[in-house]
Amino acid sequence: MHKKMKYLLLLPLTAIVSCGYSTSYLVEGDKYVSSRFNENYYTHWDNELNSASLATPVDVTSKSYIHQYHFYQDESSLEGFDAIDPNFIDNPPLAEDYGAQFKMGNVDDSFRYGYQSKLFDGQMVCGGQNSPRREQYAYQWGRVQINQSGFSIRFSKESSDLHYFAMQFKASTDNTKKCYPVGSSTLATSDSQLYHDSNVTLEITLYNKTLSGIEGHPFLVDVDLLGITNYGYFYTFLAFDLEEYDIVRLVGVSIEFTINSDALISFNEGKTYQEGGQTKNVDLTNDDYALFLYELFFPYTSWN
Repeated sequence: MHKKMKYLLLLPLTAIVSCGYSTSYLVEGDKYVSSRFNENYYTHWDNELNSASLATPVDVTSKSYIHQYHFYQDESSLEGFDAIDPNFIDNPPLAEDYGAQFKMGNVDDSFRYGYQSKLFDGQMVCGGQNSPRREQYAYQWGRVQINQSGFSIRFSKESSDLHYFAMQFKASTDNTKKCYPVGSSTLATSDSQLYHDSNVTLEITLYNKTLSGIEGHPFLVDVDLLGITNYGYFYTFLAFDLEEYDIVRLVGVSIEFTINSDALISFNEGKTYQEGGQTKNVDLTNDDYALFLYELFFPYTSWN
């Protein structure tokens, strides 16, 4: 497991409006809201979590609930979700009802401040700057963007019980890179031409405090992701049960992933294009692939 550690400088608070929410970020100025895709990767690893002992990874793909939808075209109900959460009253749209009910910002003030608080404010979607929904502008401000190295969060609270984990996310490749749409011999000229399929394995590690220290419990989930571009509205809602696992005193979480396949990157491998009378290589690589995380949930969990 490769974990890259970077530490944020703690500078004076900068108030930024995050898709309609006022959030204080402990980051440098406008860091992580750049128009340059590769400048927005958040790679912070907590030192204590990074050095934790790890249990054997558990593949929960077959036990996970995975719901993929287009935000503007399909706000359908979570059919079959009652196998994970029989108590949630599902009234579409998911992004409003579920986020408001289970956001971790409801738990304690410690989840409402700092850069990572955008994962706990109930904001499950965020459009581009020209979004028809006025509150969803400045798309970079509504998400945490990660590469395969991932990141971690150390909580200031610890749980006394756990029921299930859920998250809302999507994936993207850098749409500023010149490349060919899958199956085409002409360079892409719009985001819609770049919609394509990919497959990743998520590694979601939950950190449990024990008498001997902190132990990480990695959970693996294979996910097929659809319609990927920087501005695409294809979201994925993922959840899996935790009650059968021996995790009681949860103190943190980390998320990493492995790219198993990406149709756009594979199709453009070795291809060239002409620009200014010169032949140039298409330089789209795995480094240009990101997950955009919008919200993390531990519904019904009690915290101390």
